[in-house]
Amino acid sequence: MLTSVLESGVGVGPYPELADKRILITNMSLQAGVDVARAFAENGCRIVLHTRETGVEIDAVLEMLAQSAAELQVYSDPLADTEATTKFAQTAAKAFNGLDSVINLLHLDLEALTSGESRPAEEALAWKIQTAQLISRIAANRMRLTWSEGLILNILVSKAPQTPKEATILSLARTMLAGMTRSEAQKWADQAIRINAVAPAVDAGICSGAEPKVAALAMFLATPGGREFSGLMFDVALAGDMPETV
Repeated sequence: MLTSVLESGVGVGPYPELADKRILITNMSLQAGVDVARAFAENGCRIVLHTRETGVEIDAVLEMLAQSAAELQVYSDPLADTEATTKFAQTAAKAFNGLDSVINLLHLDLEALTSGESRPAEEALAWKIQTAQLISRIAANRMRLTWSEGLILNILVSKAPQTPKEATILSLARTMLAGMTRSEAQKWADQAIRINAVAPAVDAGICSGAEPKVAALAMFLATPGGREFSGLMFDVALAGDMPETV
């Protein structure tokens, strides 16, 4: 597994070759994913968007995206178990008769994971990775059936850890995501389907200052220029201005 650092590199466009491309973005929230969705929308993509957010603010975001995207379909299905996740992924994969890119956002609440407010940390992390893997496999299979040389990018979203225990949890999540990314990339390589990941450095976290870099990387990987990259996990480094892709 190669690891790259997002600290210098590409911008968010314009990428005219992405016009009308079919993009699935899951788990967008007001805290993470808006810049990614906006970047694809402003390049004229057709977007299937999944969000559990409600209220005036998200309505404004969705209106903004609808004005710039070629098409926008919005889903709010709770991905609470394997059956619900499978049903959603199958529906989303067929929304525009296929997909060209998938952006999965995996949100980590380090405080909850270390305080015992949720299920055991290892179990909770395993479920998040399993959900991303399930969506990735369903999307990749649809890409295979429609002859799409697609991209799947799983993005781990977390605040910077505040305690050694939180740092350990984030490190474990990174390790699990890296392993899944490598395994799935190898599985789908002969179909020309690329699978990559983005994760915060253990001492950083993904915040508003980093998301434009993540959006830039996602855009680049979705273009023909990104086709040589698969099985990679990119570290977010907040110190730089743009991402380095290798």
